[in-house]
Amino acid sequence: MTGYKIVVTTTRRSNPRVRSLAKEIALALPAAIKVNRGKMNYMEIFKYAKFLNADRVIMVCRGLKGNPGKIMFLDVTGPELKFYPLVLKLKGVKLAREAGIAVKRPNSAIVSARAESETIEFGMELAGALTLPFIENTELRGQSMLAESVLLVERSESLESTFILKFIDARTGNLRGPRLTVEKVQEVIKCQGLRMKHM
Repeated sequence: MTGYKIVVTTTRRSNPRVRSLAKEIALALPAAIKVNRGKMNYMEIFKYAKFLNADRVIMVCRGLKGNPGKIMFLDVTGPELKFYPLVLKLKGVKLAREAGIAVKRPNSAIVSARAESETIEFGMELAGALTLPFIENTELRGQSMLAESVLLVERSESLESTFILKFIDARTGNLRGPRLTVEKVQEVIKCQGLRMKHM
């Protein structure tokens, strides 16, 4: 038995930037571990996550021009392989190392969202995908009593994206992980499709 609840990996056709984001996400979350994809297919990843007693697999996918383009989730809580019904299509990524930040694993984390209905709804969906508690709050102040790290969901002001995700130190308010710009949120309706076979 292990203490890992989340496995973070990439699709087969990854590159250094995609792998760097996967590594930073794994370090920014409590009880998460990065696993090299290698030649493992979805079922092998599912079985390995089961072996680790994990609940989720986060899969970072390559997008246009080699940048991370999508984040998907595997649900490992049941007996059969299935995708969690949430897909994040990324518009942009700012790695922590590009901001001069050394990511350190927090002991605890929550997801928090600004007080707009659409942002709160997405924040709750994201918290479910990450198996983290969700707190509706417009202020970081006081959240340090609840968790060491906050994954903050904000509405994007750009017409080309929807949400901004920031890993924040709950005590200082400083960034402590990568910054993700989400272009749009999609739902997985059917999980076992040929279009996903070689990802």
